[in-house]
Amino acid sequence: MRRASGSFALRRRIRFLLSDPSPIGRHRKFAYAGIVFLISFAVKSLYAVDLAPVMNTSEQPAIAMTSEYDACAVSIENGEGILKARNDPSDTTLLEHPRGYALYLRTIYALAGRNYFRVQVIQNAINSVSPVMLFLIAGMLFSWRVGLAAGIFAALWHHLSYFSNLILPDSLCALPILAGVYFIVKADRSSRSSALKCYVLAGVMLGLSVWLRANSLGMGPFLAVALLFGSFRFGWVAKSTAGLALASVLAIVPITISNYMVYGRFVPVQIGFGLNLWTGIGQAGGQRFGAVTYDNAVAVQEAAWYSDRRYSATWYTPDGIDRDRARIKRSLAVIAGHPFWYLESDLKRIGQMFKYSADAPLIARSSDTRMMEAGGTAGLPGSDADALGVVDGPDTSAGHCLLLGQCLSWARPIARAAQRLIKETSLVFILLGLAISLALSRRRTFLILIVPAYYFLVQSAVHTELRYTLPMHYFLFIFAAMMWVVTITLMRDGLRNLVIKARKKSDRRNKPAVSFGD
Repeated sequence: MRRASGSFALRRRIRFLLSDPSPIGRHRKFAYAGIVFLISFAVKSLYAVDLAPVMNTSEQPAIAMTSEYDACAVSIENGEGILKARNDPSDTTLLEHPRGYALYLRTIYALAGRNYFRVQVIQNAINSVSPVMLFLIAGMLFSWRVGLAAGIFAALWHHLSYFSNLILPDSLCALPILAGVYFIVKADRSSRSSALKCYVLAGVMLGLSVWLRANSLGMGPFLAVALLFGSFRFGWVAKSTAGLALASVLAIVPITISNYMVYGRFVPVQIGFGLNLWTGIGQAGGQRFGAVTYDNAVAVQEAAWYSDRRYSATWYTPDGIDRDRARIKRSLAVIAGHPFWYLESDLKRIGQMFKYSADAPLIARSSDTRMMEAGGTAGLPGSDADALGVVDGPDTSAGHCLLLGQCLSWARPIARAAQRLIKETSLVFILLGLAISLALSRRRTFLILIVPAYYFLVQSAVHTELRYTLPMHYFLFIFAAMMWVVTITLMRDGLRNLVIKARKKSDRRNKPAVSFGD
């Protein structure tokens, strides 16, 4: 009985620490959302300045992949790259990536010109909406105080800001996933008729994320099944979750249809699953099975296996469909023969998803000249562009695109210190915040963990990098934000109590003695 009452008292205390001190109206919510957006855009603009010296050079991060997306965007403008069949039926270049990011680049090129600096500005603005969505999700689930902390946490986090400035789709695909979860959370608070609409909208958003990165291909059906069994209400919930799954699939179908129209083969989004399986086995120590660790090594290996020199150039063409399906068969044979070893490698990959000290730098100090030195010694990426058939490269002038980041150079020490603090405390605070969330509400914790659970189960099975799993970290930040709110509130209350005690002690010392006369 004492234990139960103590547990109830603890939950009540935590709720009090996390709750909003006063009701928050619409205007304050808009103000908080604006603060989160501006912090996020400012930090991302500082990273744009950091990367500026190496942009349009061979030292630009992920320049090879960027050139591929750029070439695809240009080919769309020329009437190729989406539905136009290649002269050579074995040319499977179109299946290397989903279509969405190339279409996105093509739209920006049409509106603002073919310039990577302008792409950065627009991409940073779009990605700055993601912390705002996180603010709304956490605010609805717990409190707007927690939502504000989660939004600011995501706005400052160095990985999200750094990858936002790469001309890649990794950071962009988080926004539709966040929007999908927002509609799911909203459905949880709506009437049955409104809930069905919210679930359908959630499915559409999850399907759209696949247009940017194929990692989330099964997320719609996965979330639908998880929500169905997590609700313990198999009546109208089944109808709503079925709408979510169906909407997500229908949003992807245009890609599948276009692939069939061009190649006459069933390819849901892209090829590459076999590549990721095979290189994942290689990176986990599976060289004894014949696996290799990098894409170019796979191409060279297959050129030798199939006695076809053409295969040594790339992993995705020619004959990319058949080659990737053969990789899947080889990988599954290894997994079936060594299941416990493969499970161990999966767990190691999950651990790699939390290496917050790797893959992305903090905001550079004002005195840091490494990027300038790298940009000064690097040449233009002509070799990559030529290999992809791109004769004229993008405009290399920055113009006014870096103006905001340059004006905010005074904020570098502050932003870097905040990033350092977040980086060093992230994992511990996420775990402690998870315990707090479970103590408050298992249902709400379940809603937050659905997307991370998908990445734990699916992405860990193949080759992974932290940039592939960016969307899941937004949701984990809610737990860290809860711990930050509890910590700061306790520190504030403790400091306030110390001040009150000091004043009382001072008042007793200064109180005049009472005289009773003779």
